[in-house]
Parts: sequence; structure tokens; C-alpha cells
Amino acid sequence: MKMIWVQLLMFFCCTTLLGATPENSEHGAHKLSESHYKDGIHNPVFDQEALLGSRKYDDLAELPQEVRIKRLRNLAKSHDTNNNDIIETSELKDWILQSFRMLDREEALDKLKDDDENGDGKITFGEILHKQFGYTESDLADLENIEKEEEGTDVLQLVTDDKKRFNAADLDKDGVLDENEYIAYYQPYDFPHMAEVEMEKAMRDADKDKDGFVSIKEFIGDHVDEEVRLSEMTNFEELDIDKDGKLTPEELKPWALPDNEDVAKEEVEHLLNMCDKDKDGHLSIEEIVMKEDEFLGSSATDYGRTLHFVKDEL
Repeated sequence: MKMIWVQLLMFFCCTTLLGATPENSEHGAHKLSESHYKDGIHNPVFDQEALLGSRKYDDLAELPQEVRIKRLRNLAKSHDTNNNDIIETSELKDWILQSFRMLDREEALDKLKDDDENGDGKITFGEILHKQFGYTESDLADLENIEKEEEGTDVLQLVTDDKKRFNAADLDKDGVLDENEYIAYYQPYDFPHMAEVEMEKAMRDADKDKDGFVSIKEFIGDHVDEEVRLSEMTNFEELDIDKDGKLTPEELKPWALPDNEDVAKEEVEHLLNMCDKDKDGHLSIEEIVMKEDEFLGSSATDYGRTLHFVKDEL
């Protein structure tokens, strides 16, 4: 039992200083929106990832230009759902959102390989417990016996939250997560069946007085500078739909479980500004091909990675 207390203390110190728990990791819409602009300057790497749905495109520039152009044309045509040689804004947005999902999948599957200690392509909670928290399942039994008022409760709560997320993701209830289930566990914001467990945690963390609502004071928190305070006040006001000065779980949901809709809209506007030569509000296939360099630099349409996938079709 003494060893458990030593592990608890070491883990709590590390997770507090480094933010290294699964619950504290940034995900999805947060990462995309934060990387879209830096210091007010558009990030071209964001464009490439959003068009290609991958961060693995280092060798794309080595392809001959005519091959890249041909694949770009094929890629754009694959998103021309009404086959009119025009990518309407709705088609471009769908393209970008699809790429974001591919990025999420790529990141989650890379993490799965890291967590999959026995290499069977599936993840047990025991593997997550050991890989993420440094405990075995027998250690967990000791953790669960710790009295609530004792040191170590915070660590137990982290483990409990992760176990709830694991169970919610385990749709077939076989005790392991396959690839698709692991993606929902790792990127829960994009899966409706994960919403309940994520909102339960969000409300527990935000609703300090446990009255079922989040006040503006609870939302902003203590010890923040003036810039952060003003920004959070604006966020609160936008979330507070009925303007009663407090957030219900439903009002808090867009903040706790953000999606990529707004980020995709921003990227559509950016690509139109760059590539819509005749300013008619959409992109022709030829306009896209003519702006190959800009699309090569876009993270939104998964250009780089997808071009490698379509090469056998050429």
C-alpha cells in the first residue's frame, strides 16, 4: 500500500505540472482553431492539413508537378457531388469537415498503436490504465479503497472519468475498444453517444457550487488576467442563450463539446479569397488546379495525403 501512495504522489505532481492526462489533452476543434491563425497571421500548414486530412505529407513536394496536378484534379472532382465541375461552398465545407475527421482518425490510430501494449490492434482499459496512468488493474483495486477525504482522490477521479469514457466508447460491451471505438474514446466530441459522459464531467468541473448551473464567476474562474476575463465574459454571453446569467448543461454543451463547423467556415472563406479568381462565390475545378500551390499549402482539404491514396486511379 505504501508503494501505491508513492505512485499517487508522483503521478499527481507530474500531471499537475505537465498536464499529461488524457482529460487535459486538447482535441479536435480546439487544436484546429488554435492552429488556424497565430498572432493574427494565417497558418499555411493548417490549410494543408485541412485539405488533406493528414499531417503525413512530407514527400508530396517530391512528386512531379504534372502528377500532383492530375491528382489534385481527381481529388477535387471526387468532391464535386453534382458533377458540374464546380466546388460550391457547401461542397468545399463538406470536403474540409471530412478532412478534419481524417485528421482525427489518423491521430487517434497513432495513439492506439502507442497504447496497444500487446499489439493485438485493440485496447483494454488495463492497457490504458498502465500506459496513461502507470497503474495495473490490481493497483486500481487499492485506489478504489482510498477514503474520499484522503490524499489521492484527485487521481482516482481521473481514472474514474477515463473508465466512464472507455465504457461509453465500448459500444458492443466486449471490454475492448476496436479502432472505431477507440477513435470515439480519444476524440469524443464528434460522437453523439459520448456526449452524456463528457457533459457529466464538464458540469462536475465547472459547477463548483453543484446547483446544476454554471455561473459567470464559475465559468471565468479565479486568478485570470484582464484579457482572459474579458474574452471569457464574451464567451459566456454567447453561450447564455436565455440571458439569465447562468448556463444550463445544454447551453454549456457547445463549449464542452466543440465541433469544427466554425473552423470549416473560416477555411472556406480563406480558400475562396485565395482561389476564387472570378469572384463568383465558388471554385471551379480549373481555379483549384490553377492555385495548386495554395491548395498544397492547405490543411483543410487533405490534398497531400489524399493524392497519395488516389495515385493508383490515375
